[in-house]
Amino acid sequence: MADIEYLVFDDALRDTGTRAVFDRTVQAVNDGTARRVKLSRGQGFDTAGEKLLGSAVLEYALGLVPADEFDAAAARDFSERMRALFGWHDITYTLTHWVETRLCSPYFENRGTDWSPDWQLRAGADASDLPESFFEFSCYVAIGELKHGPSYASVSANRIFDWVTKLGSDLPERLKKHGTGELPPELAAFRGTGDAEGVTAKANDALATIRIAVKHETAGSYGAVLDYLTTLLDTTDFPRSYAIEFRGPTKQYLPVKKLPKKSVNQLFACAAAYPELWPKIAAYARAAMSEYDWYTNLDGADCAMPGTFAVFALGIAEAASGGNDHVPLVLDYLREVDGEHQSLHEHVLAAHIDAHGFDDVGLAYLVACAGNIQELQHRKTYPALIANERSLRALLALREPAETPDPSGTSALAANLRGEPVADYAWRHVLTAIWGSAAETRDANGGAGATLIAAAPAELRPLYEAILA
Repeated sequence: MADIEYLVFDDALRDTGTRAVFDRTVQAVNDGTARRVKLSRGQGFDTAGEKLLGSAVLEYALGLVPADEFDAAAARDFSERMRALFGWHDITYTLTHWVETRLCSPYFENRGTDWSPDWQLRAGADASDLPESFFEFSCYVAIGELKHGPSYASVSANRIFDWVTKLGSDLPERLKKHGTGELPPELAAFRGTGDAEGVTAKANDALATIRIAVKHETAGSYGAVLDYLTTLLDTTDFPRSYAIEFRGPTKQYLPVKKLPKKSVNQLFACAAAYPELWPKIAAYARAAMSEYDWYTNLDGADCAMPGTFAVFALGIAEAASGGNDHVPLVLDYLREVDGEHQSLHEHVLAAHIDAHGFDDVGLAYLVACAGNIQELQHRKTYPALIANERSLRALLALREPAETPDPSGTSALAANLRGEPVADYAWRHVLTAIWGSAAETRDANGGAGATLIAAAPAELRPLYEAILA
């Protein structure tokens, strides 16, 4: 390609003379001496003045090895070095394409559709010549998708596992039973002792599942569980989207309507009953929160970012006790959560306002939610609850700060579609959540909230005018 100043994989295929520079670059990656450079399009390497696209080097290292010489461990180690240099996002296409080329295309046909594929073995397909190393490396790619890819990468991971299984290997089944073997033994299978006796936990990094059981309802039991979860996430590359499956003696859930009564809800509702564990709950939440990851055993309207129920439990329990030490954590969560796809936080906001009115904390939560949710519902009780000087002044005080934080992707996109500044969109969302369409009615001069201002008590009218301006 004349307009490209760096080598791509096709260059190595067309011109054997370029292979020497590819070989030197592969060796530099293996030696740990390779350094990433920015190219005009993407990232790559500079080897003795010759630039190479990073993905081309990975494709070269994997693609020109004959099947009978392919070493899965060496290919995995090289891919891990490339991941350290470029990140999984930059290498995933090359890796999954390798699997598709070596396992799928020669042996499978799609009997479904592009949107709903159904991969079945071709009639007469003979996979007896496939080396076990191909299956091992393909499963490494699938697990990498689970560990480092976005939440939806589980689709491609499971598709790879399915191909390997249908081609006659039991490796996916063994991985699903025992995991990869890469987790420390004390995290792969944990058993509590002392005041945590009766606590067991098993983590499978191939399935991205964590199974936890508690026999005794004690602070020690839940403290051990929280420490285990935080250590697992902080010290290993366990998948960031995962399922928590919990069994405990107390069927207790967070007191919020419309929250799913799942075992992860039960776990953190029970743990939050012990104030001495609140710092541990916060530590887990900080370790777990990741905007585009999910609890994989919750879906549809119940989908939730990891850490969701820990944050909810902590916010609810602390507010009930009159404290606010963890309000910054809840606000960080509300700004981090993918509000385009998740809406559970709206129910917790409503529960807080029902219990505490429009206090400083509830209003801060409202502003954070308004900037990071598709549609924050107006409730008929809100206008009366906020019709007092203290709440109105607190809301007005949030008007300026609401303009300064970095906007969420949701509010930025919605504002851009409407052709208005992000801060104006978020603030208007706050007002319509409280007063509904009445917040947008105009007077003869174009002023907003005309009917609300006219109906307000005289002593509160200046506050309404300032808020709705």
